[in-house]
Amino acid sequence: MISSKPIFSGFNLRPLGRKGDMVTPIGLAGSGIGHFRKPPYDVYKWGLNNGINLFMWVPPYKNMTKSIVELPAQRRSELFIVSGVNRGGPKEIRDKVYTFLKTLKIEKLPCLLLFWVTSESRVREPIIEELVRLRDEGLCDNIGLSTHNRKMAYELYTKNIFDIFMLRYNAAHRGLEQDFLEKLDPQRLPSVITYTSTRWNKLLRRPSGWNENLPRPGDLYRFPLSHQFVTATWMSPSSIEKLQANLAEIAEGPLKPEEDQFIRRFGDRVHEAKSWGITNFFERSSRH
Repeated sequence: MISSKPIFSGFNLRPLGRKGDMVTPIGLAGSGIGHFRKPPYDVYKWGLNNGINLFMWVPPYKNMTKSIVELPAQRRSELFIVSGVNRGGPKEIRDKVYTFLKTLKIEKLPCLLLFWVTSESRVREPIIEELVRLRDEGLCDNIGLSTHNRKMAYELYTKNIFDIFMLRYNAAHRGLEQDFLEKLDPQRLPSVITYTSTRWNKLLRRPSGWNENLPRPGDLYRFPLSHQFVTATWMSPSSIEKLQANLAEIAEGPLKPEEDQFIRRFGDRVHEAKSWGITNFFERSSRH
């Protein structure tokens, strides 16, 4: 059951997936690259105790695994856990799903994604057929994919195959708006979870030539959440204090027009600076 504590008072819970499960607008994830430090166990535990029910999980996230499996079975079944596979054919995908269910001690996976899809060869017919079978058999409730290829994502949306799309969207990378979000049919909306809200922390740093204030970290998460067709976004804070500080800012709700204009202008400057360096696909937030 979702806590009644108003940590997301500025944003309502949102329906996610085919069954419209109500989830918190912020989901907790881990680092996207194996050699970077994962959020500590107490971050996940605090999130669980304070109402966060959306989690991005893969086997290397040991701290998250521990926080989930120690919950009572009924409580585990109430979480919306997103996981996925980034390689393998139908048999390998099915085997991994069985392993995921055993590891998490759950009977079905709320969402199974194809991770980091770069070409249509990854969504060939045998793969899609296996995903649909897993869904029809009740081993997962939703199927989806993550990709940087926005135009391919939209083409797949038009085929009405996937329930959930995990896509990059932040103040510096806004191409998702014109290539995907603005083209969606309001009568047939998919669920959209975004990532890299801080653009691998680059949006938390002052670009050259910028003399104005910086956006607050929480405002960078408010940016995607303010779009009417975005369901949720991932966060991977390195401490409870940073998680709490981010949530306090997110609780202010959708960006005001002047805030949105400011963040877009700042995002343009960061994008122009082209200061690259991947820290974390799922946003281990820093606070300056």
